[in-house]
Amino acid sequence: MGLIQFFLALLSLSLFVSPAICRYPPAEDIKSWCGKTPHPQPCEYFLAHDSKYGRPIKQKSDFFKLSLQLALDRAMHAQTNSYSLGSKCRDEREKAAWADCLELYDYTIQKLNKTIDPNTKCSQVDAQTWLSTALTNLETCKTGFMELGVTDYVMPLMSNNVSSLISNTLAMNKDPYGEPSGPSYKEGFPSWVSSGDRKLLQSASPVPTANIVVAQDGSGNYKTINEAITAASKRSGSGRYVIYVKAGTYQESVNIGNKLKNIMLLGDGIGKTIITGSKSVGGGTTLFKSATVGKRNKNALSFLFIILKFS
Repeated sequence: MGLIQFFLALLSLSLFVSPAICRYPPAEDIKSWCGKTPHPQPCEYFLAHDSKYGRPIKQKSDFFKLSLQLALDRAMHAQTNSYSLGSKCRDEREKAAWADCLELYDYTIQKLNKTIDPNTKCSQVDAQTWLSTALTNLETCKTGFMELGVTDYVMPLMSNNVSSLISNTLAMNKDPYGEPSGPSYKEGFPSWVSSGDRKLLQSASPVPTANIVVAQDGSGNYKTINEAITAASKRSGSGRYVIYVKAGTYQESVNIGNKLKNIMLLGDGIGKTIITGSKSVGGGTTLFKSATVGKRNKNALSFLFIILKFS
Protein backbone atom coordinates (compact mmCIF):
# COMPACT_ATOMS: atom_id res chain seq x y z
CA MET A 1 0.00 0.00 0.00
CA GLY A 2 1.36 3.40 -0.97
CA LEU A 3 1.71 6.24 1.49
CA ILE A 4 -1.23 8.19 0.03
CA GLN A 5 -3.48 5.13 0.13
CA PHE A 6 -2.46 4.51 3.74
CA PHE A 7 -3.45 8.03 4.84
CA LEU A 8 -6.74 7.83 2.93
CA ALA A 9 -7.54 4.56 4.67
CA LEU A 10 -6.65 6.05 8.03
CA LEU A 11 -8.83 9.09 7.36
CA SER A 12 -11.81 6.98 6.37
CA LEU A 13 -11.40 4.91 9.52
CA SER A 14 -11.29 8.01 11.72
CA LEU A 15 -14.41 9.39 10.06
CA PHE A 16 -16.16 6.10 10.64
CA VAL A 17 -15.37 5.80 14.33
CA SER A 18 -15.40 9.46 15.39
CA PRO A 19 -19.18 9.81 15.88
CA ALA A 20 -19.25 6.82 18.18
CA ILE A 21 -16.13 7.78 20.10
CA CYS A 22 -16.41 11.58 20.29
CA ARG A 23 -20.15 12.03 20.76
CA TYR A 24 -20.74 12.81 24.41
CA PRO A 25 -23.10 12.67 26.15
CA PRO A 26 -24.81 9.69 24.46
CA ALA A 27 -28.21 10.23 22.84
CA GLU A 28 -29.97 8.30 25.58
CA ASP A 29 -28.44 10.56 28.25
CA ILE A 30 -29.52 13.68 26.38
CA LYS A 31 -33.05 12.34 26.06
CA SER A 32 -33.14 11.40 29.74
CA TRP A 33 -31.93 14.77 31.03
CA CYS A 34 -33.97 16.86 28.59
CA GLY A 35 -37.01 14.78 29.51
CA LYS A 36 -36.87 16.35 32.96
CA THR A 37 -37.51 19.83 31.50
CA PRO A 38 -40.82 21.42 30.45
CA HIS A 39 -39.55 21.79 26.85
CA PRO A 40 -37.55 18.66 25.97
CA GLN A 41 -37.65 18.94 22.16
CA PRO A 42 -35.41 22.01 21.60
CA CYS A 43 -33.17 20.78 24.42
CA GLU A 44 -32.65 17.41 22.73
CA TYR A 45 -32.22 18.86 19.26
CA PHE A 46 -29.52 21.42 20.03
CA LEU A 47 -27.55 19.27 22.48
CA ALA A 48 -27.49 16.37 20.04
CA HIS A 49 -26.54 18.38 16.94
CA ASP A 50 -23.70 20.55 18.18
CA SER A 51 -20.39 19.07 19.34
CA LYS A 52 -19.84 22.20 21.45
CA TYR A 53 -22.07 20.65 24.09
CA GLY A 54 -20.19 17.36 24.17
CA ARG A 55 -19.34 17.25 27.86
CA PRO A 56 -20.12 14.86 30.71
CA ILE A 57 -23.46 15.17 32.51
CA LYS A 58 -22.90 13.46 35.82
CA GLN A 59 -25.39 15.38 37.93
CA LYS A 60 -28.13 18.01 37.76
CA SER A 61 -25.71 20.88 38.30
CA ASP A 62 -23.82 19.79 35.14
CA PHE A 63 -27.02 19.75 33.15
CA PHE A 64 -28.07 23.14 34.55
CA LYS A 65 -24.79 24.73 33.42
CA LEU A 66 -25.13 23.10 30.01
CA SER A 67 -28.72 24.35 29.70
CA LEU A 68 -27.60 27.87 30.64
CA GLN A 69 -24.91 27.85 27.97
CA LEU A 70 -27.36 26.55 25.39
CA ALA A 71 -29.91 29.27 26.23
CA LEU A 72 -27.22 31.96 26.01
CA ASP A 73 -25.92 30.69 22.67
CA ARG A 74 -29.38 30.56 21.11
CA ALA A 75 -30.24 34.02 22.46
CA MET A 76 -27.11 35.44 20.84
CA HIS A 77 -27.92 33.63 17.61
CA ALA A 78 -31.49 35.00 17.63
CA GLN A 79 -30.27 38.53 18.32
CA THR A 80 -27.85 38.36 15.38
CA ASN A 81 -30.62 37.16 13.05
CA SER A 82 -32.98 39.85 14.31
CA TYR A 83 -30.72 42.70 13.17
CA SER A 84 -31.47 41.93 9.54
CA LEU A 85 -35.24 42.07 10.04
CA GLY A 86 -35.37 45.86 10.24
CA SER A 87 -35.48 46.10 6.46
CA LYS A 88 -38.53 43.84 6.43
CA CYS A 89 -40.63 46.16 8.63
CA ARG A 90 -43.53 47.53 6.59
CA ASP A 91 -44.38 50.54 8.75
CA GLU A 92 -43.36 52.52 11.82
CA ARG A 93 -45.34 50.29 14.17
CA GLU A 94 -43.48 47.17 13.11
CA LYS A 95 -40.21 49.06 13.27
CA ALA A 96 -40.95 50.23 16.83
CA ALA A 97 -41.71 46.69 18.00
CA TRP A 98 -38.64 45.35 16.21
CA ALA A 99 -36.38 47.98 17.84
CA ASP A 100 -37.76 47.02 21.26
CA CYS A 101 -36.90 43.39 20.60
CA LEU A 102 -33.30 44.19 19.74
CA GLU A 103 -32.94 46.06 23.02
CA LEU A 104 -34.72 43.35 24.99
CA TYR A 105 -32.53 40.63 23.50
CA ASP A 106 -29.51 42.62 24.63
CA TYR A 107 -30.86 42.73 28.20
CA THR A 108 -31.69 39.02 28.07
CA ILE A 109 -28.13 38.17 27.03
CA GLN A 110 -26.77 40.37 29.84
CA LYS A 111 -28.82 38.47 32.43
CA LEU A 112 -27.84 35.07 31.06
CA ASN A 113 -24.18 36.09 31.02
CA LYS A 114 -24.47 37.30 34.60
CA THR A 115 -26.00 33.99 35.68
CA ILE A 116 -23.38 31.86 33.97
CA ASP A 117 -20.31 33.99 34.80
CA PRO A 118 -18.16 32.05 37.33
CA ASN A 119 -16.77 35.36 38.64
CA THR A 120 -20.23 36.66 39.59
CA LYS A 121 -21.70 35.82 42.96
CA CYS A 122 -24.95 34.11 42.08
CA SER A 123 -27.19 32.42 44.64
CA GLN A 124 -30.11 30.23 43.69
CA VAL A 125 -32.46 33.16 44.33
CA ASP A 126 -30.28 35.44 42.19
CA ALA A 127 -30.34 32.92 39.34
CA GLN A 128 -34.11 32.57 39.56
CA THR A 129 -34.52 36.36 39.50
CA TRP A 130 -32.13 36.95 36.59
CA LEU A 131 -33.50 34.08 34.52
CA SER A 132 -37.07 35.24 35.17
CA THR A 133 -36.04 38.70 34.00
CA ALA A 134 -34.49 37.25 30.85
CA LEU A 135 -37.68 35.33 30.07
CA THR A 136 -39.87 38.36 30.79
CA ASN A 137 -37.80 40.42 28.36
CA LEU A 138 -38.59 38.02 25.53
CA GLU A 139 -42.28 37.94 26.41
CA THR A 140 -42.23 41.75 26.33
CA CYS A 141 -40.72 41.55 22.86
CA LYS A 142 -43.66 39.46 21.64
CA THR A 143 -46.18 41.65 23.45
CA GLY A 144 -44.91 44.73 21.62
CA PHE A 145 -45.99 43.27 18.28
CA MET A 146 -49.36 42.17 19.62
CA GLU A 147 -50.06 45.56 21.19
CA LEU A 148 -49.51 47.32 17.88
CA GLY A 149 -51.44 44.70 15.91
CA VAL A 150 -48.55 43.62 13.69
CA THR A 151 -48.20 39.94 14.56
CA ASP A 152 -48.54 38.54 11.05
CA TYR A 153 -45.19 39.35 9.49
CA VAL A 154 -42.04 40.30 11.40
CA MET A 155 -42.88 38.68 14.75
CA PRO A 156 -43.00 35.10 13.37
CA LEU A 157 -39.53 35.69 11.92
CA MET A 158 -38.25 36.58 15.40
CA SER A 159 -39.90 33.60 17.07
CA ASN A 160 -37.47 30.92 18.19
CA ASN A 161 -36.77 28.45 20.96
CA VAL A 162 -34.96 30.85 23.31
CA SER A 163 -37.96 31.31 25.61
CA SER A 164 -38.39 27.55 25.91
CA LEU A 165 -34.71 27.04 26.67
CA ILE A 166 -34.73 29.73 29.37
CA SER A 167 -37.85 28.14 30.85
CA ASN A 168 -35.89 24.90 31.06
CA THR A 169 -33.12 26.59 33.06
CA LEU A 170 -35.69 28.09 35.43
CA ALA A 171 -37.19 24.66 36.02
CA MET A 172 -33.77 23.09 36.62
CA ASN A 173 -32.71 25.88 38.99
CA LYS A 174 -35.82 25.36 41.07
CA ASP A 175 -36.17 21.59 40.91
CA PRO A 176 -32.84 20.27 42.30
CA TYR A 177 -32.97 22.36 45.42
CA GLY A 178 -36.64 22.94 46.07
CA GLU A 179 -38.42 26.29 46.02
CA PRO A 180 -35.90 29.15 46.33
CA SER A 181 -36.35 31.02 49.57
CA GLY A 182 -37.20 34.70 49.32
CA PRO A 183 -34.99 37.54 50.56
CA SER A 184 -34.82 38.31 54.27
CA TYR A 185 -36.02 41.69 55.53
CA LYS A 186 -34.75 44.24 58.02
CA GLU A 187 -36.79 47.25 59.14
CA GLY A 188 -39.25 46.58 56.34
CA PHE A 189 -36.60 46.49 53.58
CA PRO A 190 -34.75 43.60 51.90
CA SER A 191 -31.56 42.79 53.80
CA TRP A 192 -29.43 43.81 50.81
CA VAL A 193 -30.53 47.44 51.29
CA SER A 194 -27.79 49.10 53.35
CA SER A 195 -28.53 51.04 56.54
CA GLY A 196 -27.55 54.27 54.78
CA ASP A 197 -30.01 53.61 51.95
CA ARG A 198 -32.76 52.74 54.44
CA LYS A 199 -32.29 56.15 56.06
CA LEU A 200 -32.55 57.83 52.67
CA LEU A 201 -35.77 56.00 51.90
CA GLN A 202 -37.27 56.67 55.33
CA SER A 203 -36.45 60.38 55.41
CA ALA A 204 -39.47 62.65 55.71
CA SER A 205 -37.85 65.51 53.82
CA PRO A 206 -35.48 65.69 50.83
CA VAL A 207 -31.89 64.81 51.54
CA PRO A 208 -29.91 68.06 51.95
CA THR A 209 -26.82 66.53 50.35
CA ALA A 210 -28.43 65.90 46.95
CA ASN A 211 -25.88 65.74 44.15
CA ILE A 212 -28.16 67.60 41.73
CA VAL A 213 -31.29 69.69 42.22
CA VAL A 214 -33.99 69.98 39.56
CA ALA A 215 -36.34 72.96 39.75
CA GLN A 216 -38.63 74.44 37.12
CA ASP A 217 -38.17 77.93 38.53
CA GLY A 218 -34.44 77.86 37.88
CA SER A 219 -33.41 77.65 41.53
CA GLY A 220 -31.70 74.29 40.99
CA ASN A 221 -28.94 72.96 38.78
CA TYR A 222 -31.31 71.99 35.98
CA LYS A 223 -34.90 72.64 34.92
CA THR A 224 -35.67 69.16 33.60
CA ILE A 225 -35.10 65.69 35.01
CA ASN A 226 -33.61 64.40 31.78
CA GLU A 227 -30.93 67.08 31.90
CA ALA A 228 -30.05 65.90 35.41
CA ILE A 229 -29.94 62.26 34.24
CA THR A 230 -27.57 63.24 31.42
CA ALA A 231 -25.33 65.02 33.93
CA ALA A 232 -25.40 61.97 36.21
CA SER A 233 -24.26 59.74 33.34
CA LYS A 234 -21.03 61.77 33.11
CA ARG A 235 -20.13 61.49 36.79
CA SER A 236 -17.08 59.60 37.97
CA GLY A 237 -17.58 56.57 40.17
CA SER A 238 -20.70 54.47 40.65
CA GLY A 239 -21.79 55.33 44.20
CA ARG A 240 -25.26 56.51 45.19
CA TYR A 241 -26.21 59.64 43.22
CA VAL A 242 -29.15 61.64 44.57
CA ILE A 243 -31.26 63.84 42.28
CA TYR A 244 -33.69 66.03 44.22
CA VAL A 245 -36.67 67.05 42.10
CA LYS A 246 -38.49 70.05 43.60
CA ALA A 247 -42.27 70.41 43.52
CA GLY A 248 -43.77 70.95 40.09
CA THR A 249 -45.25 69.13 37.12
CA TYR A 250 -42.60 67.80 34.78
CA GLN A 251 -44.00 66.89 31.38
CA GLU A 252 -41.32 64.50 30.21
CA SER A 253 -40.55 60.80 29.87
CA VAL A 254 -37.51 59.88 31.92
CA ASN A 255 -35.31 56.98 30.85
CA ILE A 256 -32.44 56.01 33.14
CA GLY A 257 -29.98 54.24 30.84
CA ASN A 258 -29.04 50.61 31.25
CA LYS A 259 -25.47 51.41 32.25
CA LEU A 260 -26.42 54.13 34.73
CA LYS A 261 -26.64 52.67 38.23
CA ASN A 262 -27.35 53.82 41.77
CA ILE A 263 -29.50 56.77 40.77
CA MET A 264 -31.96 57.98 43.40
CA LEU A 265 -34.79 60.37 42.55
CA LEU A 266 -36.30 62.25 45.47
CA GLY A 267 -39.41 64.38 45.17
CA ASP A 268 -41.33 66.65 47.54
CA GLY A 269 -44.12 64.12 48.01
CA ILE A 270 -47.34 62.82 46.50
CA GLY A 271 -49.19 65.49 44.56
CA LYS A 272 -46.25 67.88 44.73
CA THR A 273 -43.54 66.42 42.49
CA ILE A 274 -45.37 65.09 39.44
CA ILE A 275 -43.86 63.53 36.35
CA THR A 276 -46.18 62.95 33.42
CA GLY A 277 -45.47 61.56 29.97
CA SER A 278 -47.75 61.27 26.96
CA LYS A 279 -46.55 58.12 25.20
CA SER A 280 -49.10 55.35 24.73
CA VAL A 281 -49.89 52.30 22.63
CA GLY A 282 -52.72 54.29 21.04
CA GLY A 283 -50.17 56.79 19.83
CA GLY A 284 -48.02 54.11 18.24
CA THR A 285 -45.59 53.55 21.12
CA THR A 286 -45.08 50.09 22.58
CA LEU A 287 -45.90 49.64 26.25
CA PHE A 288 -42.22 48.94 26.89
CA LYS A 289 -41.32 52.47 25.76
CA SER A 290 -44.36 54.25 27.20
CA ALA A 291 -43.25 54.37 30.85
CA THR A 292 -43.16 57.89 32.27
CA VAL A 293 -40.19 57.00 34.49
CA GLY A 294 -38.25 53.86 33.71
CA LYS A 295 -34.88 52.23 33.98
CA ARG A 296 -34.12 49.79 31.21
CA ASN A 297 -33.17 46.46 32.76
CA LYS A 298 -34.07 48.08 36.04
CA ASN A 299 -31.67 48.32 38.94
CA ALA A 300 -34.08 47.17 41.66
CA LEU A 301 -32.99 49.70 44.24
CA SER A 302 -33.18 52.67 41.89
CA PHE A 303 -36.68 51.65 40.84
CA LEU A 304 -37.68 51.23 44.48
CA PHE A 305 -36.62 54.79 45.24
CA ILE A 306 -38.76 56.13 42.42
CA ILE A 307 -41.85 54.23 43.54
CA LEU A 308 -41.62 55.31 47.15
CA LYS A 309 -41.14 58.96 46.39
CA PHE A 310 -43.41 59.47 43.40
CA SER A 311 -46.34 57.10 43.84
